[in-house]
Amino acid sequence: MSNANTKFGAKEVMDVTLYDMATNKPVICFDTLKTSSISVTSEKVYARGGKGNPKLITWEINKEATLTIEDALITPKSMELVSGMATATGTKTVYVRQKNEWDTTDTTPKDKGDLYPLKCSKEGVINLAFTPKEKVEDIRVYLSDSDCGTPVTMTGASINEKTLTLGPDGITSAADKKVVVYYTRDTSETTQTYVITADKFAGTYKLVGDTVVRNAETGQDEPFQIIIPNLKWTSNLELGFSADGDPTSTTFECEIMRESGSSTMIEMIKYE
Repeated sequence: MSNANTKFGAKEVMDVTLYDMATNKPVICFDTLKTSSISVTSEKVYARGGKGNPKLITWEINKEATLTIEDALITPKSMELVSGMATATGTKTVYVRQKNEWDTTDTTPKDKGDLYPLKCSKEGVINLAFTPKEKVEDIRVYLSDSDCGTPVTMTGASINEKTLTLGPDGITSAADKKVVVYYTRDTSETTQTYVITADKFAGTYKLVGDTVVRNAETGQDEPFQIIIPNLKWTSNLELGFSADGDPTSTTFECEIMRESGSSTMIEMIKYE
């Protein structure tokens, strides 16, 4: 058993579990955090007087505490709970820009890559990866060296599931050339959609953080738990997408509130 003068070092990140404040049931666990930190601040006001108007008495007010965690990974559930996203499951319409051939022999088509650019045959046939949702005249076909420029005319074109056949004018301009095709398609019924709406925000939870601190005398790690009874998770969310560097982590900033019926904001428990 350690005494009051035992020294400890804190380094290991916490595993964080959020609990529903009404039912005390666990809602989500963050066990892939990179950092987790608590900051407590307060403001000072002073009574001043006398020659030179020096500080005579000081009061500390407006104590605030915040929790910041940085997660290496993100899940649909964490996006929903933390950012206030609405989640729906079902078929959705997605946009397709097809510039390569796709292998459609399996249930799930696969992009064959840039070594297999999409081409229009001499007969004006273009093999698409998916069945377009729109009418054939609304499909946009461009020559690859004029992508998003002047589209190939779709007059007289026809579509049979994934096979697009151009009309005479389209064949004249695109036959035996590389093309880029823009269209839309329907996804499967298991597609998950995450929607950020103006009227949904993150909730308030009880937080339990588990980590270890190292005993300077024994060199052993001892369990350490942090309990925040009333934590308002902010709805701020930043998703980063980068072509280089390390994978982008997601940072969440939370406001630590006073526990209802108590002055407690944070409990830190070192136990054996």
